[in-house]
Amino acid sequence: MKNLILVNNIEQIVVIFLENLILCSRRMCKIRFRKNMRTIALLDRIVSCKMANFQRSSLCFYLLMEVHNLLLAGDKCSLRELYYKDPANNCKTTNIYTSLKDVCELLRTTPWNLGISASGKGLIAGSIRLLMINGDMIDCYTHAGAVLLPQDHNAINHLETSASFVLIVEKDTIFSKLISQKIFETIGNDIILITGKGYPDLCTRHIVHRLSVEHKLPIYALCDADPFGIDILLIYQFGSRKMPYDISKNLICPSMQWLGIHPTELSMFNFSTVSLNEYDNSKLQNILRYNYLKPAIRAELQIMQLLQKKVHIDELHCIAQKFLINDYLPNKIKRNLAI
Repeated sequence: MKNLILVNNIEQIVVIFLENLILCSRRMCKIRFRKNMRTIALLDRIVSCKMANFQRSSLCFYLLMEVHNLLLAGDKCSLRELYYKDPANNCKTTNIYTSLKDVCELLRTTPWNLGISASGKGLIAGSIRLLMINGDMIDCYTHAGAVLLPQDHNAINHLETSASFVLIVEKDTIFSKLISQKIFETIGNDIILITGKGYPDLCTRHIVHRLSVEHKLPIYALCDADPFGIDILLIYQFGSRKMPYDISKNLICPSMQWLGIHPTELSMFNFSTVSLNEYDNSKLQNILRYNYLKPAIRAELQIMQLLQKKVHIDELHCIAQKFLINDYLPNKIKRNLAI
């Protein structure tokens, strides 16, 4: 039933799309909406035939056609498949991703409801098993290293874990370093270690949400003390600002705590800091406008703005051998120094 509604909505949008493209001149396009369709400002922008928007319009039209076929066939495909099937074959994967977000906004749904999944990105290790709907099992208890999370989180039936907390690591390099330095032997086997390799994909965020909600586990995040590290933290906590709450509510973890690095720690350790650049300051100012920031996080960001300095979590390895797993992480968790 849900697929049929999406198919019908796509067909209505495509008809409007084509009607308005026919009416467009090079200078202006007057958007005419049917009475039974609410005005969609995004569609207005996409259909505009200004040359700057031509690729955006054509990609959206291409994706709507592909999604329509997937829904009718009950099939699925990856974002990379869509990229290689693109008939123009001259766009970047980022263009496909941006257009997919436009399509999801138009249809008020998610990529996975359209049968589209991103390539697997997130890694997980530690005390957890993922039991899949098809009967398969991803068993991290018996796997010594990292395991790639599945592309489709809807394929996960339930999670089994004996962990006492989850540690999210922003970078996969630090994630790998923690495993190679035997974090599970040093801190304890009752840990789940996860990385989204920077900005996390949907499956990574969904797993974190379920571990927090279903298993009531504390979630800690280890991120760079820079505007983009904080932005990644906020994506885990509150989701993408462009995604409606009714869609993103199963992807967020508001209770997640920021373990470090905090800007207030810059004077405590002999970190090698870097000055904020113009791009950093622009990002920082945008984040400070968010009305949902925790007061403690806002205070840390204001200190960063005042100091005009940033530091990456890689610096924790430069202080001393195994400083991160022998000192920094266990002490901050034990003393409840997360924000």
